[in-house]
Amino acid sequence: MKIIYLKSLLWILATCMHYSMYSQKVTGELKQYHKTTLTFNGPKLSEAPKTYLKYRLNVTFTSPDNQDYIVPGYFAADGNAAETSATYGNKWRVHFTPNQAGKWTYKVSFRKGKNIAVSTNPNQGRATSIDGSSGTIMITKTDKTGNDFRAKGKLQYANKDFAQFDNGSYYFEVGADSPETFLEYEDFDATNARHDYLEVAANYLNGDPSWQNNKGKAIIGAVNYLANQGMNVHYFLTMNITGDGKNAYPFPNKVDYTTYDVSKLDQWQIVFDHMYKKGIVAELVLSETENSNWFEDQEQVSRTSFSNSRKLYYREMVARFGYLNIIYNIGEEANWNSGGDQFTASQVQEAAKYIDILSPYNDLISIHNGPSKDFTLYPALTAIPETSALTTISLQANYQTFSHGHDEIKTVKNLATTNKKEWIVRYSEPYSNKLPDLETWTNNSLWACITAGAAGIHYYSHNGDITVDNYTLHTAFYQRMKYAKDFFENNNIPFWNLTNNDSNISNGYLLTDNKDYYIAFLPNGGTTNIDVSGTGTYQIKWFNPRSGGKLQNGSISKISAGKKIAIGNAPNTANSSWVVLLQKQ
Repeated sequence: MKIIYLKSLLWILATCMHYSMYSQKVTGELKQYHKTTLTFNGPKLSEAPKTYLKYRLNVTFTSPDNQDYIVPGYFAADGNAAETSATYGNKWRVHFTPNQAGKWTYKVSFRKGKNIAVSTNPNQGRATSIDGSSGTIMITKTDKTGNDFRAKGKLQYANKDFAQFDNGSYYFEVGADSPETFLEYEDFDATNARHDYLEVAANYLNGDPSWQNNKGKAIIGAVNYLANQGMNVHYFLTMNITGDGKNAYPFPNKVDYTTYDVSKLDQWQIVFDHMYKKGIVAELVLSETENSNWFEDQEQVSRTSFSNSRKLYYREMVARFGYLNIIYNIGEEANWNSGGDQFTASQVQEAAKYIDILSPYNDLISIHNGPSKDFTLYPALTAIPETSALTTISLQANYQTFSHGHDEIKTVKNLATTNKKEWIVRYSEPYSNKLPDLETWTNNSLWACITAGAAGIHYYSHNGDITVDNYTLHTAFYQRMKYAKDFFENNNIPFWNLTNNDSNISNGYLLTDNKDYYIAFLPNGGTTNIDVSGTGTYQIKWFNPRSGGKLQNGSISKISAGKKIAIGNAPNTANSSWVVLLQKQ
């Protein structure tokens, strides 16, 4: 009896020790659209290639309506590396954004094997440590409102011209392209700093996040400043080794390209989490023209191949940040041959498909052309079968030419449509080789792209895309973008249903649903005639794109549908730019 009792006791102790070693902790507010985190006690390792390549953590979350979401996880060192700068530990972590209230279940796959991290085969390698762990999580409804993404949920591709949030609302995109070196910030670990953001640090508020005895306050202030200006996206590079900036990368240095700096990435995550709460999408530009083939060069394989280190990089970015509202931009100026570095269309498609497989969401996966007059990448992409993984375009063009901000966007959108695909086209870089003039930029970039049917626009500052610290230098441009966004949102205009129809306007440019809404842009003022379909009466209101504000009355208040209908004259400053809204009564 004593022997049996002793064996039973040893079995219980062993079971308890196993549970203690491999237990899991659930953290977060446990609400719909909020970040939910599982942290596991797994093997104790350090920042080294074998840690990242030889282990693969995936967690399958099952929703209340039985939809499965396979979410990649990552090595988290001691679980508090943002504060401790730890490089070793036994914490393994996964983040998820639940889109429904109710009971969720999860099950862990944790496997070990050579290069298993970059394999998409669920059965590759062998099960180890926390594999098979499972549990339930109760999620309640969101209690957030306004611009906070915790009120809206994940931003996803819906095979439409505009991206859509989980709650059904649509995304009109306005924001910052400068500085693209946003992450070259002095308070991030292992970063050769370019930025301190002291000019906008005062925007930091009590209760906002920081790390390591008040580090990070200035960059949080920068995020707050952009949100205060009504901006909802920031475009920046996560890896620019050998590029323009050269000092943003997720590694501890420029040599160990299969080792990821946990503390630095945790600090990035603090900033990105704050962006999510402030309603700002992070456009992660994963490479730029000077390092398009950098990973392949490090591994000394063909530049046209898809190296394991590149796959690992994509996995780490998705695992650490994929729960957020993200745009994965495969490469800036991707088709620009810079010293032999260049993405081909087939490489872009291969990368997009891999990211799409890694992500459990219908994320926005984009590509950026270059130089600013070269748009050949886009027809090359539509010539490839199965381009479905690429959902989004980050267009670069010359801001001084109206046709680039208007005609090229129409051309790119039509390319996708003829391939039975809707690309979300955004004017991410209205390029200039000098500081842009506000009025020219407003006409040739902002409203040129809007009336072409673009989903939004970013402000790019020549040279400032690398060096600028002071976002307030761009305030006038942010204001113009906010005026445009407010025009649509404050007047309840369903921008997601509108398309370009320049053939139905005699002067200017036309955005319409050919039914209830006709929006004319007159860059040089004056007046115009519009073909208004069907029957009925339309109210005419004028909007000043230079100063924003309420809609105004012109010389004609109403018209009836018909051909070549005269809309009258502006309330004032007739030779300046105006936006005219015709809305069916």
